[in-house]
Amino acid sequence: MQLWPAKSEMFLSPHGQDEIIRRMELAVKPVKYQSFKNRSLGDLEEEAYLFNGRVGKNGFSISQIVNRPNNFLPLIKGKIEGGESGSLVHLEFSLFPSVKYFLFFWIILMFLFSIISIAQKDDFLTIIFPLIILIASYALILSRFNEAYLKSRKELMRLIG
Repeated sequence: MQLWPAKSEMFLSPHGQDEIIRRMELAVKPVKYQSFKNRSLGDLEEEAYLFNGRVGKNGFSISQIVNRPNNFLPLIKGKIEGGESGSLVHLEFSLFPSVKYFLFFWIILMFLFSIISIAQKDDFLTIIFPLIILIASYALILSRFNEAYLKSRKELMRLIG
């Protein structure tokens, strides 16, 4: 069983491997970590890019560019296998590692609150309330991730597909 929301899929693109990489390079803004120059790429406007990340010969690691913060935006890792009649593209959509670490901390914190309430022999509501919050949080995480996944997938399929 997987704790974090994630999706994995494969699809056949009618485009060759080189064409997919060319399209990705045109639509993916390179990420320069710890750089304040990310905000501008000279004469090009931000809207020219659909994603930011890295594109290599056989694969990519990208995320969709959004106008407002979205912690549940998927990190998209892909591998491209070229063939004669197109390319096979393997995609993995997952949460960013930093979001996973925070959510893990949140889960541990809620369980600790419940354990402390049990140890102090508090009333039933005090014991169960952190677990209710945890279940509601997890449902929110799943729904927001799936929403962001569908938007990112739609844009990616439009780009390479």
